[in-house]
Amino acid sequence: MKRYYDDYDLEEAYKEQADKLQEWEIDRLAQEGKVACLYRTTTIKSRNKESGQELLESQVYPSFPNRADMPKTKKRRETKPSQKNLNDRNSKRYLMRLACINFGKGDIWATFGWNDSCMPQDMEAARRDIKNFIARINRRRKKTGEGNIKYIYILAFDGKTRPHFHMLMTGKGIDRDELESLWGKCDRPNTRRIAPDEKFMIMGLAAYVSNNPHGTKRWCASKNLDKPGKPTRSYSKFTRGKVNRMVKNHEELRREMEQAYKGYTFLDAEVRYSPQLALFYIYARMIRG
Repeated sequence: MKRYYDDYDLEEAYKEQADKLQEWEIDRLAQEGKVACLYRTTTIKSRNKESGQELLESQVYPSFPNRADMPKTKKRRETKPSQKNLNDRNSKRYLMRLACINFGKGDIWATFGWNDSCMPQDMEAARRDIKNFIARINRRRKKTGEGNIKYIYILAFDGKTRPHFHMLMTGKGIDRDELESLWGKCDRPNTRRIAPDEKFMIMGLAAYVSNNPHGTKRWCASKNLDKPGKPTRSYSKFTRGKVNRMVKNHEELRREMEQAYKGYTFLDAEVRYSPQLALFYIYARMIRG
């Protein structure tokens, strides 16, 4: 098979939102088709073992027979998704996958801060406080025969806003009042039990936590988290003609996605395009179970 090139950053190459275009504008772009390409599909499945629900993410993007036609972007597509700074969509999407497959009904999400009397001097000191907090929780659980908690926390700390962190964590065997007392560094901690959405799992909560606008958002996760499935890729799932029809009509996009992924229910999608190349990028989410 002839080699195709697509090692470029999708978010940088396809910035424009296609939902702002009229149908005739999409038709014009599709007809222009300035360079040859195939549409490649990357699929990632993330299953929550407790609920049995499975999140599917599908990315459909151009792949080029000539390297010279590939968009010139500052970074490559295959950046590490587990980077600790929520500075791009790859990192946020990876965090959302981890959240959806590791946490669900009865688990806890919380926000903790610091009073003036125990304010950390820098990010390293803040992380040390959080690390000690988690160690206290695990020691308490060990006494009752429970294992270490799973967690993801996002620290907002930039020297301009009051530092705080959001945390998703194991809820089984944990009393919220006791949890708040184990932190003990602020007067108003906020802890809640998670109630997942029937279709969207905890995607909304994960998006809210990761999009919190205050401070530089850095995150850490426990090593005992279940990991998403490895990406699978295909050149034949969606043809160029099919993509051109899908981007014009949301109902057509939904129908084609559910046809391509039997047993999954379409949730939502975003479509972008490159005016320079007259080509499209689709990111869709689906659910099963």
